[in-house]
Amino acid sequence: LGGRMGPYRLDAGHPIHQVSDEAKEAVPEHLKQQAKAMGQQALKERLQEIKMSDRESSMYNRAHDAVRREVSMIQTMLKGLKSKDGERVWLKNQMDGVWDEAKLVEGLTGEKGIFKKRGVNKEAASPLKGKKKRIIFCLDCSASMYRFNQMDGRLDRIVETAIMITESFKGMEDRIEYSMIGHSGDSAAIPLVDFAAPPQNQKDRLEVVLSMVAHTQYCWSGDNTLSSIRHAIKEARKKDADQRFVFVISDANLRRYGITTREVAQIVKSDPNVMVFCIFIASMGQEAERIKRDLPAGHGHVCYNSNDLPTVLKRIFLSTNLLK
Repeated sequence: LGGRMGPYRLDAGHPIHQVSDEAKEAVPEHLKQQAKAMGQQALKERLQEIKMSDRESSMYNRAHDAVRREVSMIQTMLKGLKSKDGERVWLKNQMDGVWDEAKLVEGLTGEKGIFKKRGVNKEAASPLKGKKKRIIFCLDCSASMYRFNQMDGRLDRIVETAIMITESFKGMEDRIEYSMIGHSGDSAAIPLVDFAAPPQNQKDRLEVVLSMVAHTQYCWSGDNTLSSIRHAIKEARKKDADQRFVFVISDANLRRYGITTREVAQIVKSDPNVMVFCIFIASMGQEAERIKRDLPAGHGHVCYNSNDLPTVLKRIFLSTNLLK
């Protein structure tokens, strides 16, 4: 797609051959820097060109039509999200209910508040009353998405995923605020959708997906997945929220860059106030399944078909007691 050290990739439908890392390393450093500069300039020009042409509108409509049913499913699910205020917990020191094993001594001495029962902890929930759920999506915009799209359609899936998200979250502003960032070899936080400015129409949503595709085509090879998750967790913590989520949507091409499943697992569970979930939409061999297996239970998911994403999201929300 880009030769030994081409400034960007161009898929014209021709057969693709993987250039060895040894051949790439043999390219002189000054030529690498020139190629990188050319790629960054080409990306800048492409981002400035993005408009709502008839061709691009047709492309968006085709992608949207492919996931229209899934958008409707996610919207229905999001309408069923409940506030953490309604979460049921064990209420202790009750006058009736189930015997609290921790109150054995108190029971023997005649105390009456030795029972527990399920209910809503209003004192714990009240500080979050009226807060929204704060969600950040980390989308893989790395070179491998473009490079291997002809092989397994991973770039098409990430585009369909972005369309699903932006279309589904329309009208949910009263209960959800969300942002989208991309990550690639060039950056850990490519701005795609800002919390304060979600896309308002089809043109806005088209610009999001075209920007993603442009980054996959022109970015430098490399991986910033871990840095992107750290950034997302930090952003999620910047504002009070009913609950905070980070969804990492990736092609699981991590081992190539020396990223271990242990590192991913550690960062997934690094902040108890932010729930991080990884959804792998492609894989090299069994890497996605291997990462899923090594992540904390319920925090790793494999989804090779965009049509299955609503089911994955529903499974996650059910596991966090967020659906009515």
